[in-house]
Amino acid sequence: MHVVATIIAKPESIDLVESELKKFIAPTLKEEGCIAYDLHRDNNNPATFVFYEEWSSKDLLDKHLQSPHLTAGLAAMAGHLESVEVLELTKY
Repeated sequence: MHVVATIIAKPESIDLVESELKKFIAPTLKEEGCIAYDLHRDNNNPATFVFYEEWSSKDLLDKHLQSPHLTAGLAAMAGHLESVEVLELTKY
């Protein structure tokens, strides 16, 4: 299962959001079922961040979405985001 998550920070919160998103990487890569978890930043819009993820199953992705580091980071970013869009994709 592949995931593309696009996170857009409010202009005044770019540094905070970047810092919180970077905190997700190390613990997520240790999670069962995580095959890839790559954070990118848009070269033309520094407020836009994109995670490209690959998971071995939907169940393990769902477990990740409830993980303490993810829920804590999302709480820390509350009020600092313009938008979040998560696409769950099937590769052909």
